[in-house]
Amino acid sequence: MKTYRTLAVAAAAWLAATSAQAAYTLPAATVITGQVSGASTTLLGLDHGFADEPGSNTTALAPSDLEFLSGDALVAIDFFSDGQVQVWNNSGATGLAGSYSFSFSFAGIGLPIASFALLDLSGVNGGSISAQLTGPHTISLTLNNLSFTSEFGSFTTQLSVNAVPEPTSLALAGAGLGLLALRRRARA
Repeated sequence: MKTYRTLAVAAAAWLAATSAQAAYTLPAATVITGQVSGASTTLLGLDHGFADEPGSNTTALAPSDLEFLSGDALVAIDFFSDGQVQVWNNSGATGLAGSYSFSFSFAGIGLPIASFALLDLSGVNGGSISAQLTGPHTISLTLNNLSFTSEFGSFTTQLSVNAVPEPTSLALAGAGLGLLALRRRARA
């Protein structure tokens, strides 16, 4: 009886520990395509040297480099392999006037994006920011008349891609449920 309980508790603990590691990082080969409207209508990407040319709105994830600049060079967007997205005020002043609506789609991640949310807004004093998941591989970010705590201030968002449970995790869960059923039956 005690063995069944110990096995069931151990299986549940292992399953909980592996489920907690479900968030998955963006592969280095992830290709990001962005669009912007509002105060700027051009998005310039790292792969094109931030030049205003056809296809400049598409770039590969470069975890140690900035990926995008708005065409007016006032907003910089940096994607990280852990799913964090840092948005920088590149205006040199504490205010970023106007509205910017960004949309980014991701190719090469395989799994759908599970969530996109604001993470750290401590560098923002005012204005509004909206972060939305708009499709399985698409996010949108809208900035309206932002005020930052310092020149070249920033804020951070987080996107998460959930890994599909491995068959061994599902098998272990099934085994745990089976042990609980056996235990219940033995008591009856």
